[in-house]
Amino acid sequence: MISLQNITLRYGNKVVLDGFSLELPEEGLTALSGPSGCGKTTLLRVLGGLARPERGKVDGLDPSRAAFLFQEDRLLPWRTVGQHITDVLPRSRREELPRWLAFAELEGEDHAYPAALSGGMARRLALARCAALGGDALLLDEPFAGVDPARAARMLERLRGLGVPVVLASHQAPVLAACDRVIALEGPPLRQV
Repeated sequence: MISLQNITLRYGNKVVLDGFSLELPEEGLTALSGPSGCGKTTLLRVLGGLARPERGKVDGLDPSRAAFLFQEDRLLPWRTVGQHITDVLPRSRREELPRWLAFAELEGEDHAYPAALSGGMARRLALARCAALGGDALLLDEPFAGVDPARAARMLERLRGLGVPVVLASHQAPVLAACDRVIALEGPPLRQV
């Protein structure tokens, strides 16, 4: 079980997490749902070790062993689709490139640069890069922004097949419906509904 215990975090005077506690399963797809600005991204950042709480602790997840997908694609304009993926793979796994291109439904695009991709294609590339990096958990912030629902559903099944816990933040009803569990949130400060 991954647990957040009595987490408090603020940005200046704004309290985003105030004694927040939550337990997350160690398998399957868990969605965090709530209005923009309620604290979903901050919660993911705490889980990923990118935001340090003032109080509280996270158990059951080593942040150094989790892969994080930011809301922004963070693609390098001078690297090709294939290079974005192989850049995160150790040399012994570079032959996996076709697997990850198929994961993102980007077959045949390995020599394309980000400027040639649609917004949805760029998002799928960012997600494939995160999944290829791997680890003990995937923390995904709005992973399917700009991705059509049918393709997102197929990619969710591929994420489920990776066998690691996936925690994602989303507003998209089809994405939420395809997850194993949905945690409804509101805030700030963040609280479970």
